[in-house]
Amino acid sequence: MEFGLSHKKFNAKRRGSLVSTITGVLEHLSSLYANIGEDREKNGIWSLREKTPTCPTCNGTGTVLGDIDSSRMVATELSLKKGAVLLWAGTNCGPVVKIRELAIMIGIDFERPLVEQDKQFTDILLYGYDKEPVTYVYKKREHKNDYRGCVYDLKYMRDAGTISKGNLWAIKLFSRHEMCPNCTESLLEQERLVMGNSLSDVLRMPISESLLVVQKLRNCLDKQVLDNYCELINDLELRLSYQNKIGLKSLSAFDVRVLVNDTH
Repeated sequence: MEFGLSHKKFNAKRRGSLVSTITGVLEHLSSLYANIGEDREKNGIWSLREKTPTCPTCNGTGTVLGDIDSSRMVATELSLKKGAVLLWAGTNCGPVVKIRELAIMIGIDFERPLVEQDKQFTDILLYGYDKEPVTYVYKKREHKNDYRGCVYDLKYMRDAGTISKGNLWAIKLFSRHEMCPNCTESLLEQERLVMGNSLSDVLRMPISESLLVVQKLRNCLDKQVLDNYCELINDLELRLSYQNKIGLKSLSAFDVRVLVNDTH
């Protein structure tokens, strides 16, 4: 059975972008919840579920994208070297080089977790620094301009109408997810459950807890479902384990609170 996974299998030795690892978790969890659930009519026996009508606005998720959520964009438990700015984590693009030079300018240690350093620097990473321009070299060319912040960078991508798949995933990851205005209560009541948890429940959990949920799936699914989804579950577990290992375990999924219905 094919489930249209767009990401290669996770390899801990060749991890690639942290954002890619995170988006893989999102895709895998979404795929699981789209196809399996707790069949109440069969007294809790696990099985493949029949498709139910979905809202055309939100495609049955119950949520729509809201504004950029800056609280999801920087993981202060990490150092800049380890990818604290999640928008650029795992890459060496121009913004990363620029941030490295900015850190040197204002006395931030690139290798120490941000939580152990000046808290104002986190705001600078998010919203920019305009006291003086940053000089940096990228692709053998010297650049000199203000650092505008990762919130500005993401809003620019969104407002410019980006069609890049990577940029669109980043916008989805780091935006608030609000209740769909066109969903009826009856549709929302049909949200699928896995081990008694909805998709939004799992995404609200700290990574350490969502990892436990995934690890328990093998003992809960019937043989047909397990055979179909074993490879996906294995890859999902590897991705969550990696995020847990590098210090994101206290955050909820995807910066790790992506696709959560904000109550604000």
